[in-house]
Amino acid sequence: MTDDRYHLTVRLMHWIMAAGFVFMWGCGYAMTTLVEDDSPLEELLFDLHISVGVTLLALLAARIAIRLVHRPPPLPAAIRGIERTAAHLGHAALYALPALVIAVGWAETNFGGHGVQWFGVEMPQVFPETGEDLQDLAEDVHKWLAYTMLAVAAGHVAAAFKHRWLDGHDVIRRMTFGAR
Repeated sequence: MTDDRYHLTVRLMHWIMAAGFVFMWGCGYAMTTLVEDDSPLEELLFDLHISVGVTLLALLAARIAIRLVHRPPPLPAAIRGIERTAAHLGHAALYALPALVIAVGWAETNFGGHGVQWFGVEMPQVFPETGEDLQDLAEDVHKWLAYTMLAVAAGHVAAAFKHRWLDGHDVIRRMTFGAR
C-alpha cells in the first residue's frame, strides 16, 4: 500500500473527465446505432456530444497544465519491469488519445461543412470544408480512436483493481477521496 496521493485538483479532474468520457462513449454509441437517423433525439445527442467534447478538450488542456505543476506520486516500488512500463505508456495514452479523438471529431464536423458549437456558442472553424470523402474517413478514424481509448481506459481500471486485489498495493487510494 502507498500513502502517496495525487493532488486534489488532479483527482477532481480525473473523475470529472472519466465521467465525461463515459457519457461520450454512451452518447456516441446511442446516436450512431440506437436512435433514428435525422430524428430530433439524434440532433440533440449530436449537439450534446459535440458540446461535451469541446468541454473535455478544455479540461484536458487544464489537466495537462495541472499535471505539469503537480507531479504524480511515484509508483509503488513493487511495480517493476513490464508493469511499470505499461503503466507509464497507459497514462501517456490517456492524455494523447483524448486529444486525438477530439481533434478528429472536430475535423469530421468541419470537413462536412458544419460548425462546432459549444452549447450554442460557435467555435472557430479549425479544419477546411472538404466534402463527404474526408468526412467519412474522419468519422471512421474518430470511432476507432474512441474504441481504442475505451480499451485503454478499461485496461487502466483493470490494472488498478489487479494491483489492489491481487498484488496488495492499493494504487486506487491514490486517486480517491476520503480518509487515508
